[in-house]
Amino acid sequence: MARAKGGFLTMGTKRIGLARIEALMENLKREINFGAGTKLVGHRIPVESVTADDTLTAAESGTTYLFTDAAATLTLPDSGAGDLIGVTYTFVSIFTATAQKVICTDTTNEILIGALVATDTDLDTTVRAWNAEVADAYDFVLFSGVETGAIGSTFTVTNYAADRWLVSGVVIQESGAEAIPFGTT
Repeated sequence: MARAKGGFLTMGTKRIGLARIEALMENLKREINFGAGTKLVGHRIPVESVTADDTLTAAESGTTYLFTDAAATLTLPDSGAGDLIGVTYTFVSIFTATAQKVICTDTTNEILIGALVATDTDLDTTVRAWNAEVADAYDFVLFSGVETGAIGSTFTVTNYAADRWLVSGVVIQESGAEAIPFGTT
């Protein structure tokens, strides 16, 4: 049985100091390997309302950001060191956009690669895709109005290599001349 005694934890006849316990705790494996048939219940994805400019962190990976205001810029963390592989964020416009923007930190080297599929509410049968290829060097997605991303538009970015973010999603476009939501600085 473990007992605290004079700043030490005793395990039977062996005393273990607090520093040793801290070291043991810090070295614990922080990975959970679920076997076949395992269910994770009660888990919720973190959701955050966006009303002002912000710089995202790797610790916020997995968060869904709701643009609840007309204008805000979210800056992705710099992936140039290659240590962000697997970091992912989802963005949803739930307010008529004037300048809802997601941009790479390093606009010289980081790029978005992938595609956004667009639907046109003026003509429900019209579907198009906006591609982001390496040669395009796109470093941001911008919903600046109903032509580039109306309420309900959503996309996800995932870092898959140094300076590379994979982007995919669905953009709802309505009225006017629909326009590409990707851009470069």
